[in-house]
Amino acid sequence: MKNIKNKIMYSFDKKASSYDKYSLVQDEVARRLCDRLSSIAIKPMNILDIGCGTGYLSDMLFKLYPHANITCLDISLNMLEESHKKNSSFNYVLSDAENMPFKNNKFDLIVSSFTLHWCFEIEKIFFDIHRFLEDKGLFLFTTVGPSTLDELNTAYYEAVDSDVHINFFSDMHTYGDLLLKFGFNDPVMDTEKIVIEYKTFKDVLDSLRKTGANTVMENISSYTSKDSYRKLSEAYPINQSNKRYPVTYEMIYGTAWKNPENTDENTGVIPIKKI
Repeated sequence: MKNIKNKIMYSFDKKASSYDKYSLVQDEVARRLCDRLSSIAIKPMNILDIGCGTGYLSDMLFKLYPHANITCLDISLNMLEESHKKNSSFNYVLSDAENMPFKNNKFDLIVSSFTLHWCFEIEKIFFDIHRFLEDKGLFLFTTVGPSTLDELNTAYYEAVDSDVHINFFSDMHTYGDLLLKFGFNDPVMDTEKIVIEYKTFKDVLDSLRKTGANTVMENISSYTSKDSYRKLSEAYPINQSNKRYPVTYEMIYGTAWKNPENTDENTGVIPIKKI
């Protein structure tokens, strides 16, 4: 697992300078996460952003809560440096999300966007997040579900081979069950599909490669030969109405409290216990 972690860290280090230019869906999902936060009556003073990347979500949080103390954590030093260029007032911590170095009851809001699907020990992460939160603290996250990158996965299977080229993504219920297991109160979960369309097949691959998202968490090469590239481009589905190449992201949103006084916030989503 250490080798895979190093592989992920190296990939994001390498792509840090190009990340913002190509991270269209990551930026949009961060905005939607903040929209959800803006409808919840909280005034956090100590915020942790797990897997902060280049700081796009942290910047949005700073605009929502300008008086809050924001801590940015990421496994990639280069990503943290890109974030520091945007806002040097944040606290920066270079760390794996599975080994976070914080004391109990330190934060009243913990967020994570587009990070958990890169992690192996989700149980440990949720256990740690629960103890890092103060009573009445809020945990809000996004990650990707099983239908993510369906088009590319299908094209590989139909035109190239049946090897693993797309990472396995857990479903919404897995995360909801784990939140309950580690003591979060009445977690609410929902999903939505976001489809981004690109002019060319190269643009599709660039959207993954230039953000480091093409890293496969299996011990296989990510190299694509010219012949495989041609087969993939021919097999990849095209939106016939506009001749563009769609990329599907199944987004999972989770919200959970630690020992809240009142969990009846109008979040517009369904408690996991009722699913």
